Formats: sequence, C-alpha cells, structure tokens
Amino acid sequence: MTPFEVLEHTADVGVRATAGTLEGVFVEATRGLAEIAGIAGDERGERVGLELSGEDPAGLLVDWLSEVLWLHDSRDAFVGRIEVDEVSPHGVRGSVTLTPRGDRAAQGTQVKAVTYHRLHVGRENGGWTAEVYLDV
Repeated sequence: MTPFEVLEHTADVGVRATAGTLEGVFVEATRGLAEIAGIAGDERGERVGLELSGEDPAGLLVDWLSEVLWLHDSRDAFVGRIEVDEVSPHGVRGSVTLTPRGDRAAQGTQVKAVTYHRLHVGRENGGWTAEVYLDV
C-alpha cells in the first residue's frame, strides 16, 4: 500500500493518503502536499508546533494542510519533518520542521489553496484513508 498517491483533476491536483492511524493519514497527506508543491525539505531546521480546532477530521485536515502551506509561504521555507501527535474529533496537534529556502527554488506545482472539493477522511480496509484536492 502506497502512503500517498497523487490524483489528477482538471483544475486541481489531489492526494490520496493511507495509513494505519488517523495521525498517520495527516502525515502522509502533508508529505503529498510537500511533494506536489516541491517544498519537501530535510529534517533539520526550526520545529514549529501546530494546534488547531475544528468540527471533524476532514475539516481538520484541510485546516492542517492550509496552515502548513501558509507556513511555507509566510516563512519562505521548505517543509521537513512532519509529526502529528494527536487527532481528536475536535482538534489536531503536531509540528513541522521548516528549513529556510535560501536560493533554492521549489521544484513543483504552485499550490494556491487546499479545497473541500471531493474531501473525504474515513476508515478503510482496517486503516484510514483521506482524499483532498489542492487548487493549483
């Protein structure tokens, strides 16, 4: 089973993430976002904690990925280590490691936003699966 898969769409690109836990799905979806945007960095750098609240796991995933995208944009940084410590029905807590971009260019597709289009997070085959689309 592949941890994440890129899904093609007319105006967007999607990520299908799978893992044994809900926290693992958030990690894999974040890796998918970083891969698509070309912003995957190494594990050294500044660790930035994230704690978000929401109404359900799917909405929390959109908020989490949006926050990671915002951190990349606002700090002009690559995303390295991704840790999701807990996903509860009403919140997510974890961290990402940011590495300054410097003179390196992102080698991917510019992601404008994380969308709710065809958004899905749920149990499947004894694990968890998420599908989320990115506006590019």
